[in-house]
Amino acid sequence: MEKICIEIPAPLFFEIYSRFGSKTGEMITKSLSTLADQPAVEFRETSVRPKPHTITGRIWEIADGLKAQNGFTNRNDVVKACMSEGINMNTANTQFSHWLKEN
Repeated sequence: MEKICIEIPAPLFFEIYSRFGSKTGEMITKSLSTLADQPAVEFRETSVRPKPHTITGRIWEIADGLKAQNGFTNRNDVVKACMSEGINMNTANTQFSHWLKEN
């Protein structure tokens, strides 16, 4: 079996080692193996809508407005609109990505 390395916080490792000694590695592997038997949990990285009256919130408002106006929007239109208001292009791109995940 191919192996990979994981990091375990030192206090946790020492607590486990104090209980299992030389069998620590075996016990950790056994414990991790039980995770494979668990039902899958839906994992979704979520973006949280920024607060109103912030620069990032304004980007979301622009994206919402363009979508409402046209029925859709795209990155270029949102970034252009943001830049016309003096919002940094990189911030607009990043926030558009978060907005897109939510929409």
